[in-house]
Amino acid sequence: MASFTAKAFKAKTNEVEVEVRPGRRLSIKQVNAFSDDASSPNVAAAKKRGSISRLFNPLKGSVLFVHGSCACKEQFDDLLLEMEPWLQKQSYVAESFDAFGCGASEKPNHYDAYSERALQEDLLQVYNKVKHPTTNFIVAHSYACSQVIKLVNELDESERSKVTKIVLISGAMPGRDGGHPIMKLPTFLLNWLQPILSNEFRKKAFAPDADPALLELAASRSNTNPMFMCKAFYQQTSWATMAEAQGVTPKTLVVHGAGDQILPVERGRALAGALPNANFVQIDGVSHQIMEEKPKILCEELVKFFTSA
Repeated sequence: MASFTAKAFKAKTNEVEVEVRPGRRLSIKQVNAFSDDASSPNVAAAKKRGSISRLFNPLKGSVLFVHGSCACKEQFDDLLLEMEPWLQKQSYVAESFDAFGCGASEKPNHYDAYSERALQEDLLQVYNKVKHPTTNFIVAHSYACSQVIKLVNELDESERSKVTKIVLISGAMPGRDGGHPIMKLPTFLLNWLQPILSNEFRKKAFAPDADPALLELAASRSNTNPMFMCKAFYQQTSWATMAEAQGVTPKTLVVHGAGDQILPVERGRALAGALPNANFVQIDGVSHQIMEEKPKILCEELVKFFTSA
């Protein structure tokens, strides 16, 4: 159980819609963006403005969470709830966001809106908006591990030095460009198949003994993302290359569930082996959605890594 109450967590959370670049509005959540007095006039004014705030005393670092393919930022909520006391102690702010087409972000029905290049540019702009001048941690899940590898390669040497450490959860090397062949079906058929596909994903993404309430919550989240977006996204996926992985110089922790049936643990080990400065941690009793199934254990691994030399 988290030591920080859900009520207090909500009071110190700021969720805003931000235009990260022209025509691209994303929903961004901040955790620990405010001082302890969450009812103060300054905090209320910041929430009303709908802006990315830095009401700290003082801010010492930033932790950016990036969700995987066709997912949503709420997948990190239980993990962030566990991490909040540590964030408060360190004077760090954490941000998660819904990618274009996902969760609470805008979802236009345009194929090109979900190209690999467009989404990569979104990630770069989100990072630029939330980054700290010197201390930045990035946590990515699943396909986002590939996106973060590409992000780091796109930063110049000066900016790359400000990425302190990286955590890659349930990632893989190599990936499969273009997604599953089923995404070639017409959208109307994918709409009809969505409940079946979501159910099959949950069977593989969670351990057999996963809490039924968690599975129900996962279903409600995944079914909010439209299939026209999923189709466009998966058909245009382009995983990071071995050369790009070798360009990730910050210290990296690769975390993988022993029972992952989406991206098997061997591919997580291969990812760690492709990175020049990475350690690998396997968590038993979980599948793909580690941050939802075992948030406390994952929090402990992250804090240990972030605070290590």
